[in-house]
Amino acid sequence: MAVPSEQLAEITEVSHDQSRAGIGTDITPKSPNFKENTPTINGDEENGLSRIERIKTHFGDRPECFKNTFQEISFVFQATVATATTSFLTGVALIITVPVSQDLNMTQGEIAWISASVSLVAGALQLALGQLADLLGRKLMYIAGMGSFSAFVLLVAFSQNPFWMLIVCGILGACSAMVVPPAIGILGAAYATPSKRKNMAFSAFSAGNPLGFVFGTIICGIATQLSSWRAAFITLCIIWAVFTAHAIWAVPNVENFDRAPLRQRLSTLKQFDYVGTILTIFGTGMFTAGLTLGPEDGWGRAHVIALLVVGIVLLIIFVLWERIFPTPLMPPHIWKDRNFSLIIAVVLFGTMSFTSSGFWTAFFLQQIKQYSTLMVAVHLLPMAIAGLIWNIIAGRILHRVNNTAIMVFGAVCYLGASLLFSFMKPESNYWAFMFPALILNVAGADLQFNVANMYVMQSLPKHQQSLAGGIFNVVIRLSNAAVMGISTAVFSSVELTAEGMADPMLKFTRTFQVSVALAAASVLFAPFIRLGTQGNQPKGENQEKNQSSKSTEIGTSAGESELEEKKQDM
Repeated sequence: MAVPSEQLAEITEVSHDQSRAGIGTDITPKSPNFKENTPTINGDEENGLSRIERIKTHFGDRPECFKNTFQEISFVFQATVATATTSFLTGVALIITVPVSQDLNMTQGEIAWISASVSLVAGALQLALGQLADLLGRKLMYIAGMGSFSAFVLLVAFSQNPFWMLIVCGILGACSAMVVPPAIGILGAAYATPSKRKNMAFSAFSAGNPLGFVFGTIICGIATQLSSWRAAFITLCIIWAVFTAHAIWAVPNVENFDRAPLRQRLSTLKQFDYVGTILTIFGTGMFTAGLTLGPEDGWGRAHVIALLVVGIVLLIIFVLWERIFPTPLMPPHIWKDRNFSLIIAVVLFGTMSFTSSGFWTAFFLQQIKQYSTLMVAVHLLPMAIAGLIWNIIAGRILHRVNNTAIMVFGAVCYLGASLLFSFMKPESNYWAFMFPALILNVAGADLQFNVANMYVMQSLPKHQQSLAGGIFNVVIRLSNAAVMGISTAVFSSVELTAEGMADPMLKFTRTFQVSVALAAASVLFAPFIRLGTQGNQPKGENQEKNQSSKSTEIGTSAGESELEEKKQDM
């Protein structure tokens, strides 16, 4: 008796599936009521994809520049370290404020300049080095930056006076500026296609800023407690030397140019924006110096006024110059993107709030609570744990949750943290005030950094990825330098008043209120951002893969059916 061809095809498909599962072949037709034979509508089973294939399709393919998954993970770790370099040093500066000020007889303004000098120089050079990385080579600049950071941080350990320390810290700012643009450039170019894999990579990268700050306080707090503040910088030197050696293997060659001799690549320096570089360095340097010197020397002094005015004028000239130069450090067209401008504004105010509250919290624990460096590190430990958790959450929700909502939630977290800090008293319970404030503060940083990094990297083409990273990080670095100048001015001004002398906590409360104002500005701008989700793999690519798999499955089934029909005829 002949079997109908439609039924034979069904039998063949069932038999083929069972044989792969190791089950005995049964040619009895299955009833259509059986659930296992009912195809899933629009599902992966209908497309003929195995479980592993489904995971790869949804998660995204490994970029071709990585030889294996271990190298990919290693590079993402290196990129995270790159963005953590400056904030790690800032965390060290916070934890050693009291011992180093006593050892080197530093004033409050000089203490603030330990971290401000790093952020200032890093911010001033970030755009220039971002452009150089795209022109000359990303991997070479990255390794040079990591190695030089390790070398110069050792010099800080042997500082004999404040000027020695501040000058070398400024050089460290230049070293940290060398590693961030190439790391972002490689990351953006390697993960060009939106996917969950890209989301996870960027969430790890975005964790660098807040986690670097926290781990800097913890690791170097322990080193300072066990030995001295100089041991903290020696520890830093050893850690970054290991990172440099690891980077030689882990960082892939993802360049903006075809392989060419160095002399030929050096010819591209004709396109470099030298004038813009000089304007940013002197403009930001003078303005921040004026903010820092104002409280101690007096706002009415001629040199303070001159620094502020000339700094602002140079920055205005920089903006005008960028509009006419053919290859500018900061392409003006990106600011025409409404979302880009709003995201930068929200992140700027939020980061300023985070940096200011973090610095003065650590100083409060040392000066008011009289905690040792190790105890300060222990009290700040929740930030590290919370930072890891928030970044995992961010990597899993960027492609699911509206990113405007994430930005708003991050801004509200900043505001809640700053309010808790501002209401805090010397006798306040740690678990009621400082602990939740630390959790909220790092939540705002992690969530906003993830959204901002993803969007900023998509705002410029592939050949300008290092420059894109430089634009975002220059905002972060310069905002850190500016807020340290502003908050230090407030702290010093209140400290010298009669009320400040009578109430040692008042100067800290006023600095925390500065963070409240900055966080409130972040909340004000955040709702105007118009973003959906980010990191979803393009539907066309998914459909093409699914259609290819489906066609292969149909072709195989048709061939097997034809073979069975021939057997029946025989």
